[in-house]
Amino acid sequence: MEDPEKQRKASVSGSANRIYDEEVKITGDRYTSKDFMEKELSKLWSKVWNIGCWGRELEKEGDFVTHNIGRESILLVRNKHNKVRAFHNVCPHRGNRLVHVDAGFVSDFRCTYHGWKFNYEGELIYAQDDDDFPQGNPCGKLKLNEIPCEEYAGFIWYNMDKNCFPLKGFLGEITKYLDMYDNEGLKRVYYKVCEVPFNWKALRDNFCESYHLPATHPQISDYYDDDYKNTDFELYETGHNLMKMKGSLPSLRNSKTFEMNEKLEAELTYWNLNPEDFNKKAHLVRESLQNQKKKLGKERGFDHFENLPDAWLTDAFHFNIFPGTSITYTANVVSLQRTEPHPDDPNKSIFDHWGFALKSNDSDLVASPEDMVPWEEVEKRVVIFGEETLSDVADQDLERASAQQLGFHSSGFEGAYLSGQENRVQQFHNFIDRYINR
Repeated sequence: MEDPEKQRKASVSGSANRIYDEEVKITGDRYTSKDFMEKELSKLWSKVWNIGCWGRELEKEGDFVTHNIGRESILLVRNKHNKVRAFHNVCPHRGNRLVHVDAGFVSDFRCTYHGWKFNYEGELIYAQDDDDFPQGNPCGKLKLNEIPCEEYAGFIWYNMDKNCFPLKGFLGEITKYLDMYDNEGLKRVYYKVCEVPFNWKALRDNFCESYHLPATHPQISDYYDDDYKNTDFELYETGHNLMKMKGSLPSLRNSKTFEMNEKLEAELTYWNLNPEDFNKKAHLVRESLQNQKKKLGKERGFDHFENLPDAWLTDAFHFNIFPGTSITYTANVVSLQRTEPHPDDPNKSIFDHWGFALKSNDSDLVASPEDMVPWEEVEKRVVIFGEETLSDVADQDLERASAQQLGFHSSGFEGAYLSGQENRVQQFHNFIDRYINR
């Protein structure tokens, strides 16, 4: 007799490797309650690894970045030993915010209040009137409050928990994928940040399910198969998850699956394949492109193609890194979208959208979330919500999350009623409560 759990998985969740039961009911107050927000800040966000910045922002000694999360501010700096250190961005003298800008270069950090100076190791190297302290000269005694920091996959990560697991232990199974990619070859060609009118979890829920794709993003169905029955889902005991969505393949929900379209024709042409050979056979494009990319990838400048699974050459590998970050990897383009908590309002959050690309040998332009752009590192652009795009697809997701936030306040919403393919949403909320209640 077949295992009941196996039958249950097959009937409701496509190819998911595990199912998470409802440990917590997903109700509106989780998104609107100030009390719940405070629990998340103190018991969740202070205990997890977060991405502080893109590694190329700290290329030389003295380069620094500050990353604000909730009411905390983290200072990251590269020292003379080519190592990045992370500190709470606060002067230990009287609690003044030490650095007030997003990024830059310094020879040392100087507190604007009383002029105390700190080196890249966080050590106090100058204090005015250092002979006037009854407890002794603070230089050589006081330091900035340091926290764990690691460089991995092109990013700088930090954790406010000084007793945390190492980063790779936190990331778990995800590292076996990230280690295959040419992370060092990437440049960040798109960088926008925006305060948005919804709780940080609303967009995280959205990225933990593909159920919304046909209704919210119908424009992608001519290139990605959005049928959950043909999509692979991996849910990990670390709280992270992965969706592998087949690309170069029109949606199998669509009666036009076998019809060619401009996107497929352009990709075939670029990879020296004849679109006419696939007339009425668009479902064969994916495998043919995988074979051709393996064959021609190195001469086009994509050496890492040899290390990638065939599926990664055409498909989207969408990682949700608990709690707040989603990174979508394709063969030569990467997108990062994250939401982090607002300092004091559960109805708002901070949204980041970063676009990365690897450059081919035959073009100076690469794909960004909005357009083809030069392969150059870009500066941060702060956007006002509703006044400037954050890309077509992201705009659609942000609109849905904004409408959800309004609905979360309704007494008529009694809790989420999830499909099997939305089980990653349940996983996400289960892990939030595991952190809060541990």
